[in-house]
Amino acid sequence: MSDAYPRRKSYSSKRFSEIISEGFYLFGKSWVNLIIPLGLIFIVSLIIKNLLVADLYWQGILLTPAVDIILLKDPMALNSDDLNLMTEYLTLLLTMEFFNNLILLIFKIFAMCLVSNYLFAKFSGSPSNFSAELKNALNGRLLLVILLLGVGIALGAIFLYIPSIIIFGYYIFYIFTYHSEEGIQPLKEARKVARGAFWKIIGIFVLISVCDFIFHLFMDPFLLQISDSSWYNPSTRNFSLIILYDLLSNIPEFLLAPLFICLLTSLYVYLKNKGEQQIQHQSPYYQTSQSIEASSTEASKNLKSGMYCPFCGKYMKVKIEFCPHCGEKLNFDI
Repeated sequence: MSDAYPRRKSYSSKRFSEIISEGFYLFGKSWVNLIIPLGLIFIVSLIIKNLLVADLYWQGILLTPAVDIILLKDPMALNSDDLNLMTEYLTLLLTMEFFNNLILLIFKIFAMCLVSNYLFAKFSGSPSNFSAELKNALNGRLLLVILLLGVGIALGAIFLYIPSIIIFGYYIFYIFTYHSEEGIQPLKEARKVARGAFWKIIGIFVLISVCDFIFHLFMDPFLLQISDSSWYNPSTRNFSLIILYDLLSNIPEFLLAPLFICLLTSLYVYLKNKGEQQIQHQSPYYQTSQSIEASSTEASKNLKSGMYCPFCGKYMKVKIEFCPHCGEKLNFDI
């Protein structure tokens, strides 16, 4: 790491709070460079999302009054029409949630992949060029990353988010390792780096989620007052206001998207260097044990393939009647 960043003398003893602190430091140094590309991609994702799901939102708005009445009824008094309506409403909600997650995650993973190698190089103190790294990020493996972390996590959300949490905790570093050189399997490398750090990875996600929750805790009352269902009415639909409202609702994600990738970068560099440090410490012992084992094996083979003269101590490859060195008779069995 360059002198501009906190030095990492010992990876094995670093606390999680130090990793987070270095991530915030990287965020402060890189925010200006990151906010423009990440912000533009985020706005594009909101536009596409609202263009695709506006009709679903309107259908949900139309069904909501009838569903509210059903919820006030005695559960034992519900008829088949009520149950069918509730099923339709729940299916609609799940569909909207899936498309929301799918579109936002695809663009979010895409954005993080674009800047991941730049941040890794900058954090490690290596020479880096922002424009060049953006171009290098657009390779064939990028689609695989989006399929796993974008589509995979969105699908996992349908099953109570449990598969999503597992995919995120095990393979989120795929956004870094897909840049790996030929001959290295990036998915296995991502899992290798993340092994044993599941809760640290989840901790970063929770930290960002807490920031988002605090914002909505104070802003939702205001946002609900300015919301207008007529924006979604096909006859009076106003995409400009819909997108603006959605942007206001997602200001934390818009502003903190660079922080998320910076925290992940700090953790990734720590785990990667810690693993390399452990391998370096183990290598001398491993090589010594291999050498001892090889020597023992060779000696064992030598003992089985010949004999030593009991009189002069010289070695003979095969047993013969007289020792060729001292001439003593070897009239005994080995």
